Amino acid sequence: MLLLALGACGHARPPEPSAVVRSEVARAEQAEKARQHDVARTHYQRAVAEAKDSPSIAFARREYAETLISWGEVAEAIAQLEGAVAAQPNDAAAWHDLGILRHNQGDDLRAVDALEHARKASPKDPRPRVALAALRWKRGDRAGATAEYRELLELDLPDRLREKVKWALAELAKPRR
Repeated sequence: MLLLALGACGHARPPEPSAVVRSEVARAEQAEKARQHDVARTHYQRAVAEAKDSPSIAFARREYAETLISWGEVAEAIAQLEGAVAAQPNDAAAWHDLGILRHNQGDDLRAVDALEHARKASPKDPRPRVALAALRWKRGDRAGATAEYRELLELDLPDRLREKVKWALAELAKPRR
């Protein structure tokens, strides 16, 4: 459905990662499934090294980052995601993941920045908005959280999420204790 909508608007399909990069990532994923982590790492690193164009760089680094997260190598995952968004600044998923990881590392200012990039890159995706609203609330920015939650209500949300957003707005409207 999305591809049809893009085609109808006259947008060109985004360039695909190179075949070499896709192949190395596929090999890495196969090795990972077989729990051959060293082999997987080698293929991910080859994919990153072989990536010469923006789509290939972003793809290789984003895929490697996902696996690094599962291995508990958060600092390196952040570095890979930073490389992905440098290659493709409108990669909302990479910005979102970068924001979540930065928050988990205690770097909330940079987390907010990454989540704002994700929101701008994909304004109809509720995920970065939910994360940004929750982070603003956690940091004591009740006005910012309220504004973000209100904007969320303008999106097409699943009923359960819509109810959670309404709950959050009601909580934020209560006087502070």
